[in-house]
Amino acid sequence: MAGAFITRQAFIAGIVRVTLKKLFLAHYSGDAAELRELAVELRLHGIVPWMDKDGGFSVADNSEMEARRAIRENCFGLLLYATEHVFDRPFIRDVEMDEARKIKASDPSFDLFAVPRSISFDVLRERSLRSFQVDLSAFHTIPITDNGNLETHWETVASEIVARRLQRAVAERSGRSLSLQYSTRELMPHQPDDVLCIDATSQFQDNIANAVGWRRLIRALRNLKRQISKIYGRPRLIVHGSKHLAAAFIFGRVFAPFDLDIWQTKDQIWRTDLLEAADITPLNVSYEEGRPGSRKLFLEIASGYKNVEDGVDAYLANQRKSMPFRLQLRPPPNSRLKVDNALCGAMVKQTYSELEHVMKTHHTSGIHIFAAAPQSFMMMLGREFKGMPAVRLYEWDGVRYVLCCAVPAGVL
Repeated sequence: MAGAFITRQAFIAGIVRVTLKKLFLAHYSGDAAELRELAVELRLHGIVPWMDKDGGFSVADNSEMEARRAIRENCFGLLLYATEHVFDRPFIRDVEMDEARKIKASDPSFDLFAVPRSISFDVLRERSLRSFQVDLSAFHTIPITDNGNLETHWETVASEIVARRLQRAVAERSGRSLSLQYSTRELMPHQPDDVLCIDATSQFQDNIANAVGWRRLIRALRNLKRQISKIYGRPRLIVHGSKHLAAAFIFGRVFAPFDLDIWQTKDQIWRTDLLEAADITPLNVSYEEGRPGSRKLFLEIASGYKNVEDGVDAYLANQRKSMPFRLQLRPPPNSRLKVDNALCGAMVKQTYSELEHVMKTHHTSGIHIFAAAPQSFMMMLGREFKGMPAVRLYEWDGVRYVLCCAVPAGVL
């Protein structure tokens, strides 16, 4: 049928809007603060939550029709945050759980999750049967106890749910690739084949140096890699989204064993395994010896006209730091590289080669990266860092370089 095929151009132009199915979060209003934290963890793991008054519909509590429509049309499943108070809430009982139960009866692929919070499985079974006419303990049940760190519990819940989504995707789709959005700057439209949407935008919209947010993101990506490896093996990842350069590096660092197709622009995909990567050295290289005894290495990279060195000079002056060894890579004077996939691969190859050379001659305890380069370059560079020491990443905030996060050494 004419017009049935969705083109990439039509999608980008906004002619076609694709929305990932969401997970409806049913909860007692008194538990909203905890649910918001769980929703953050779900987003970091690639699951889109639907929580009333938080990215869902603002009138859920008094709109039966809208609640039922959302669960039926927009959601792949429902998660009940099962505290003592939730079973007697009329709206949850008579609308949300009622609709979810009906959908499950007609569509077995609709998922039901229960997160019993400080109640036993026996209580969950008895109360859910009495209030909802369904034994929620028989479905995907992920308990939260009073022991341990709540953030660890959120990670466990999110990891179990994303595993279920990946299992479903494997059953429903053919091929050895996995498409996902990965955004830390702003959320972009979903692509038709997306399975996941890793949304960390709320972590950094007010503070790019949110160290807790970066640590949570790294842990979520590591959890996600384990689940993808367990369920898919090692698929090719197709990645799009709006991300900071630090976020791009971290993704490449975590998913180093995977081949990546990276949407660099709306009509360009750059591949990490491009065989014809140019065997050239497109960047000029210079060194600045640091203060004797300094074990810090500053890696400064530019692909265009931006003067990264000046920004680093200002950072060092303001911080009163001891002078590190500085490895600087930049285009030839008064020029800007027209970077494509092959040239990007050559830049990565040259940068890592120079870094290895410096590491052989200097005892370095950590690498500090300042960059003005394409996102794909940073993602590809991150993939090469498996044997390197800890890395600190800096972002330009429009005025100055800001230390945003640290990435540990070793296998992530």
